[in-house]
Amino acid sequence: MVFFCLLPSLLTIFASMETIPKADCEKVGFIKKTHGVFGEIVLEFETHFEASVENADRFFIELDGLLVPFFVLEDGFRFKTENTAIIIFDGVNSEKYAKRMVGSSVFLFKTEIIVSPDEFTDSELINYLLIDELLGEIGLIGQVDNYSGNIVLTVNFRNKELLVPFNVDFLVHLDKRNKIIKLKLPEGLLDD
Repeated sequence: MVFFCLLPSLLTIFASMETIPKADCEKVGFIKKTHGVFGEIVLEFETHFEASVENADRFFIELDGLLVPFFVLEDGFRFKTENTAIIIFDGVNSEKYAKRMVGSSVFLFKTEIIVSPDEFTDSELINYLLIDELLGEIGLIGQVDNYSGNIVLTVNFRNKELLVPFNVDFLVHLDKRNKIIKLKLPEGLLDD
């Protein structure tokens, strides 16, 4: 009887909680099956998300239409094949619990997606808007040159040609849909 009295207030609390907007996330794979009897799951992911998946400490699992965060236990991640990983989530400690997730889509925030330079061609970056993490908008990329593996972006910055070295370590975010690349540029590069 007490449960039924609490039910309306619990529903109000859950209804007022903020949900994770799916538009802010990118699907990286799905829960393929359980592994063992202690709640381990097998995540099957697209191979170009390998670095993102490996570095994630939390995934969003789509359950009943909502993205629910699940945190990876320390040492709770290991690759099984080139596109699957065995994961142990905090609080998921039985096969029965893990089975509820099988078939569910798995997401990460778009800002957590690690883009490898191998995933795009140099010429794709032409006409991308270059944004610096600290200074903001720099300008459109007009040319991309590859000098023996050293990529240099040419940008019109304050009516001057600016040569920007590109390295995956500088990459903060790549938005292919809106043609925006955000970098953490080396100090002193934009000094006059």
